[in-house]
Amino acid sequence: MTTLEQEFVDFFAECKQQGFSAAEMRAICQPLLQRRSNRCSAVACVVLAIFGALCLLYNWCDEFSWFVSAIGRLLLIQVLPYWDWTPLYNSRCLIERKVDKVDGGSVAPITKIPAGYDTKAGNCVLCETLERIPTTTNITFSTLESMYLERGWPVIVTDSHQPRTLDTLLNQMYNSSSDFLESDPCDVSTNLMLKKLFNLELALEKIKHTATAQNKWFLQLRNCQRRAVKASRRFVTRPYYYPLHLEPFYSSWALLSQNYVYAEFNEIYLHGLIFVQQLSGYFDIRLRPKQPCPNRCPVVNIRLGAGECLVFSTDLWIFSYGTETVESKAASVATVLEIDWQL
Repeated sequence: MTTLEQEFVDFFAECKQQGFSAAEMRAICQPLLQRRSNRCSAVACVVLAIFGALCLLYNWCDEFSWFVSAIGRLLLIQVLPYWDWTPLYNSRCLIERKVDKVDGGSVAPITKIPAGYDTKAGNCVLCETLERIPTTTNITFSTLESMYLERGWPVIVTDSHQPRTLDTLLNQMYNSSSDFLESDPCDVSTNLMLKKLFNLELALEKIKHTATAQNKWFLQLRNCQRRAVKASRRFVTRPYYYPLHLEPFYSSWALLSQNYVYAEFNEIYLHGLIFVQQLSGYFDIRLRPKQPCPNRCPVVNIRLGAGECLVFSTDLWIFSYGTETVESKAASVATVLEIDWQL
């Protein structure tokens, strides 16, 4: 290497003695400079290609995105002794907004929901003109937020997901981890067995082996244990418009029935942003406005079909479901996701 450098020095000295100008020297050395530039460009292209591949994996492969998130959490835990990032993690927003002031410089008081009211009276103006639930397709979550959710309107995404049969869902439940099958669900309601004897794996076995002609059953359960919720993410898929920045659902429901006519709608308590995904058959759904809005807002009844998803916020609506008539031999199967949603 030293010999090569000395040869370059001698070469430049000889060219200088012969009176070559700087422009002529650049022209002579251009192939060497071009080769170096090509090498740098090739390295940059390889780096960009790897980065692009990782971005695609993160966006399209749930397993990879969860792996990266787990690595990130572990790194943050290691950094904790040197930098306390917990205040940023627990705060609702990273950049504080200015607080409105009233006369005298004091902070404006926070409006509280009156006792006995389920929502603020000012929210009633959002739903008083709602005649039916709008439908949409090929949408992004930001559009859902700006056009519907921020206005308190429920919306049906008609191309939300691929329909799935009851047998497919049961197989996916069986193939999930034991954390799901051995969990103790809450808010269980079923006519398959006595509530005090309820066992999730046994209930699924009863559904799978009951003769079709005798099928007049229903099962409602909520996964509220942390391990069960995590395990349910293997078969409760997120729709295509579910953004990466939105927190994973903290609770999930499974609603299943076949040839069963509900005497009255089942009202279940939900909280946050709600995704009701109809996988098979249909459910009749009723959204009732919270107090003090019933006198100003309508009760909305819909029939949710397979492949459709109802998205709404519980800030304004109370959810109940059932089947008023049996018009199909297919089992009615739906999943409900509860998500902590903050604007």
